[in-house]
Amino acid sequence: MLSRTSKIIKSHRMAIIGLTTVGGSCTILATSNSESVLGLKRQGRFWMRVAPVVFDYYWNFASSSPNVRFRKASTELRNRMQQEQKDKDNNTSTTNSGTLMEKKDADESLHKMHERHAPEILGVMLDLKGLYIKLGQVLSVTALPIPEEYRVLFRTLQSDVPGWEQFEETIKPILEEELGVKDLKEVFSEIDPVPCGAASIGQAHRAKLRESGEDVVVKVQYPDASWQVPSDIQCVGSFLRLCVWAGAVEESAAKLSFDEFSRQFIAELDYNAEQQNLKEVHCSSIQSDAPYQTRGVVVPKVYEKFCTGKVITMSFLPGRKLEEEAKRQLEMMGFDTSKGVRGVIMRDDTHSEVESKEKRLTGSGNFLRGPALLFGRLVGLDSILWTTRFVNRIVLWSKATAATAIRVAALLLPQLQDRAKASEFAFLQAAQLALTESWIDALLDVHGHQIFHLGLFNADPHPGNILVLEENNGVANQSLEKKDAGHRLGLIDYGQCKRLSPEDQAKVAQLVLSVANNESDEQIAKAFRQLGVQTKNNSTEFLSLMANLMFGPFQSQHMDHEWHKKLHKLDHIQYFPNELAMVYRTSLLLRGLAISLQINPSIGQHWRRHAQGAVDRLATNLEK
Repeated sequence: MLSRTSKIIKSHRMAIIGLTTVGGSCTILATSNSESVLGLKRQGRFWMRVAPVVFDYYWNFASSSPNVRFRKASTELRNRMQQEQKDKDNNTSTTNSGTLMEKKDADESLHKMHERHAPEILGVMLDLKGLYIKLGQVLSVTALPIPEEYRVLFRTLQSDVPGWEQFEETIKPILEEELGVKDLKEVFSEIDPVPCGAASIGQAHRAKLRESGEDVVVKVQYPDASWQVPSDIQCVGSFLRLCVWAGAVEESAAKLSFDEFSRQFIAELDYNAEQQNLKEVHCSSIQSDAPYQTRGVVVPKVYEKFCTGKVITMSFLPGRKLEEEAKRQLEMMGFDTSKGVRGVIMRDDTHSEVESKEKRLTGSGNFLRGPALLFGRLVGLDSILWTTRFVNRIVLWSKATAATAIRVAALLLPQLQDRAKASEFAFLQAAQLALTESWIDALLDVHGHQIFHLGLFNADPHPGNILVLEENNGVANQSLEKKDAGHRLGLIDYGQCKRLSPEDQAKVAQLVLSVANNESDEQIAKAFRQLGVQTKNNSTEFLSLMANLMFGPFQSQHMDHEWHKKLHKLDHIQYFPNELAMVYRTSLLLRGLAISLQINPSIGQHWRRHAQGAVDRLATNLEK
């Protein structure tokens, strides 16, 4: 009887497991709160559409797939039979033409599968929105080996992101509930129903405070974000583990990338922390020993009275995003920005991304690329960038001179007035090109101060979070002379901040100083190891090269694919502390922005003064 029961259980094992799972799910749905139920439903929507795609890849390409094993066995049997026939015919020559043909066919099949499924995955992201939009944006520029068919479609998420929530139906009720009012007119005399900015978990509206008449920006978190984000992170984590199991991605690299991504996204949900971050940075920015005022950099002020866990009210900084200026200058250089400026700037310094840097510096795929790269290696990348900026400046000032002549002529010939107005843009272009180097210096100085003095810094300083402020604005002009008006920058969005202890500040500072001071490989590697970085082979040369890649200027050899291959043959990183990762991300984004504007800064040189201050302060405190 027992054996019979055992046989029945074995024969219906999958059915029993399935019923148990369904029963358990029903119990969970019945006893959980509504947010948990919604989270499970959302995960169900994800897996219903993604699971067939995963199975298609597994069945046709995974080495553990029965289908792949059968095809492999059939191919081996066919090749063996063909070889035996050749031996009988006394033809001992062997050829790998069959193997090459099979690989070509497999590559073609994989390419077609990518083309078939990439739009489906993009559709899932567009449908579920939220974290999935952010994930697509990250994957479009990541160093992970994402198939190009997916990467191209994901790049559309950098700019062509779905719209925002309706103000009357969604945003207004949240604001009234959070601020404890029956009518928003009790707080704001005006509020624009059209958002001035929208992201994956919230949107921002321009408004005017009733009691003071001050212009403000009100940032509002979407009502479903608090449960959607944790649910989505759990779902993406499960999907990533499945990809690791299938051999699609390498486990350690995937874990590091996912841990950082999930940590950053969860941090963006904490509006209370963002308020505190913004308050501390703003207070620091108005201190006399901080570089903000001398550099013409402004940080919004927080209005704590009108802030909650889902609402942040801050001063309004009028101006356009630096992203727009970067795009204009890239287009002026003849570069294609249709895929977004963030995609140009947010690149990791791995060999898979170097070819993109080559194209950006020498033009996209033209016959001058090879000679230009050779010239770059002979005279140096700095010379190329300096020459590029110089030539552009000459061209623009020539246009500006011509525009002046047209203006003068228009005074005598009224028919030229329309042309004179149109030519005024040349003056603006020439002036802005002259300012970009000052902007980069200011951004590096301010972020160096945040990292090494304040111990609190924005780890997401991409050009969409940087504003070129308009003139004649009281907030921006409160501490600036008229001559500095054109240099003003505004720094917004402090949802992805990182705090460093004085000890961590000093350790990072020591690494930056070792690069800035051109110390020996042993000293640089020692500073790296003190931060807790671990590599497979513990190679001193590898650590030194990596540190210079992170905080030194971009070198011509960094455009060489073979150089990166040799670097990764030396060693590879197994553990990279989050503190250093966030500092490096800040460095990477700022340097990427600079390179896109034809400026090649050494992060170490720019941060040397701030880094030395952090080391000296810790030493002084230890002596007390």
